[in-house]
Amino acid sequence: MNTEQTKKRALVKAALVSQTSLMKKEFVFQIEQDDDMLVATCRDPEMATQGESLDELIAMIRDLVRCRFGEKDERLSWPIRLHFLDDPVLSPQAA
Repeated sequence: MNTEQTKKRALVKAALVSQTSLMKKEFVFQIEQDDDMLVATCRDPEMATQGESLDELIAMIRDLVRCRFGEKDERLSWPIRLHFLDDPVLSPQAA
């Protein structure tokens, strides 16, 4: 393998490592319906909460993250991603 190929391979590897570490700097909550409640579960780190509505669930998730980590913890600046296991279906007409 020549030096040009080695350099390209090193750049690709560095980009993949960088993307992987960037992807981990967020919380991913899986959202699912359980009877009349919405349940949010994060696997890394493990934590869960629930709410009766999406607005309440979002408030509960934010509160959970703030309570889980100290005020100087960098994870408080990480984005929170919601992943719906069953996509919500909306009616074009307001209820």
